[in-house]
Amino acid sequence: MAPTLAKGDLLLVEKLPNISERTRRGDIILFNPPSALRDIIMKQTNQGAGGKSVIDNNALFVKRVAGMPGDTNIHLDRTMKEITIDGKPVVGPNRRLCDDEPLDLLGKLLEKYGFQDDIAKLDDDEVYVLGDCQAVSVDSRVFGTLPKKNMVGKPLARVWPLNRFHIGSDL
Repeated sequence: MAPTLAKGDLLLVEKLPNISERTRRGDIILFNPPSALRDIIMKQTNQGAGGKSVIDNNALFVKRVAGMPGDTNIHLDRTMKEITIDGKPVVGPNRRLCDDEPLDLLGKLLEKYGFQDDIAKLDDDEVYVLGDCQAVSVDSRVFGTLPKKNMVGKPLARVWPLNRFHIGSDL
């Protein structure tokens, strides 16, 4: 989620029940990885011999909600790696703040695992999530939609480091 969040940032997170009902487009969320993401990580790390997960059961991932239940015509432009919903760019910050990764690992992941280029409609129990760094983020473009049941919380504040202290979900 760079540059919005940096390694070492400490967040105060709301983890009350039914978090998905209070989540809006553009919100940052923390979630348990869906099975498709777990599978990709196991394959890419060549770990998990004997079916053992390389991801701790308490591991949480962070992304921004781009597509909400009921959204239609979600399209991935594989050349630009950009998403549109009903022909409009996704809501959120400028996602081109990071430099392209020279090995194009995201392109390789999209080629190998990327879910469909077009989704006609998101079901009532799923959202579409994107990272804030388009060039390198492994997100719904790679692992598909996120079940709402996997959503765990939303940040209320960044409390550390002090020079990046911020109250509010608009990190």
